[in-house]
Amino acid sequence: MGSRRSSAELPRPSVRELIAILDTSLAGVPKNTQDSRHRVNTITSVKSFLGNFGIDGESLIRYGMSARAAIAVYRAMFSPDDDELTRIIDTSRWREVLKIPIPTAPLGELGEDELDAISTSLQRVPYLLDMWVANAPLPDILRYAPPSSDEWAKWTLLTPEADETVSAYQWLLQRSVTETLDRWSTDSLHLEFKWQNEHQVGLFSAAALSASGPETSLLNAEIARRAVAPQLEEKMVQDQLFWQLQETAVLYLVGGKYLEAKTLFDFHLRRNPDDARTLNNLGFCTFPLSASKALHLLEEGASNGYIDTAINIYNQCCCLVELNRAGDALDLAENYWQRQRQSNAMTGFLWVRSDSVWKLTGDCAAERELIDLAIAAAREIGRDDRAARWEERRTSLALVSTPSADLNGYGSIEPGTA
Repeated sequence: MGSRRSSAELPRPSVRELIAILDTSLAGVPKNTQDSRHRVNTITSVKSFLGNFGIDGESLIRYGMSARAAIAVYRAMFSPDDDELTRIIDTSRWREVLKIPIPTAPLGELGEDELDAISTSLQRVPYLLDMWVANAPLPDILRYAPPSSDEWAKWTLLTPEADETVSAYQWLLQRSVTETLDRWSTDSLHLEFKWQNEHQVGLFSAAALSASGPETSLLNAEIARRAVAPQLEEKMVQDQLFWQLQETAVLYLVGGKYLEAKTLFDFHLRRNPDDARTLNNLGFCTFPLSASKALHLLEEGASNGYIDTAINIYNQCCCLVELNRAGDALDLAENYWQRQRQSNAMTGFLWVRSDSVWKLTGDCAAERELIDLAIAAAREIGRDDRAARWEERRTSLALVSTPSADLNGYGSIEPGTA
């Protein structure tokens, strides 16, 4: 037996690995006191390790990761009173601070006027929570402690941190955990360009930026796209609420809280009528509750230009199969394969049927799952010839490498995002 390696010989985690751990730890909601203590210890340790690379871990949390640090508080604003979040977050006080109306009933049972009032009040919450993360004592942030009235009044008068600081830390985060460049801010794209071409490091040491960034040709193409269409930057800023809703919806779906997940996108659709992504996500979240309503929403999303055709078609086929329309599902899948296929289909969360039960499954390739669903549909209607054709396609697809998914994307809940 060989000798045990000393701790000094153990490989040191990279900046990218440390920030990924920090990202996961901040977004994770502790279930009990022991869980909470472990979370705090992990974040504290990562901060210390980041210091070895010349990175101020606390500033990274405050200015680059505020959405992650505050996601549990944001979720709590949608949570029913018996939700697990109410056991660790003072929901009543936070609603008072953020001026969120207290729901008179579970979200799915509220009337139109009350839903509209809550939806409107939630629009400024991401900005307010950013302000809280930027100014509150770090221990309070890590335990979701709401501020006193005096603290809140004082923070609202403070000048925000300089844009250069915020942009720098957001760039460091995005180059570490966000692979798809359409989710990067324009400032991050520009800072990456300067680093790749001029080795300007700004707030960070060269060691902090030693990990390779995005491919230069892709970086240049995205910068050019933003320059030609500057409105994309404004859209990306507006999308931040969408991404937070998406992350919250995933957590609800995983926990079987389908009505709560659906309600999130009901809210968003009120503010963004006819938005293709919102319609697709609303349909996806509605599927466990009503396949017929989900199908209508998914068809509407496709008509309005939902970008990932493979995801949308697969979701529609799931609805058709659930509605005992296997033949229609097979025809829709066939039409996609012959006329609508895309070369950049993403992976992510999908509903996958197993023994007549639909299960939410992560990191699935939509086209592969579509093939399996089509084979089952063909056999259900006695078309073994069509099943054989789809089996041939499965063999052909296996020879092609699977496209990578965005690390922060959620496939069916909007692939290629955050």
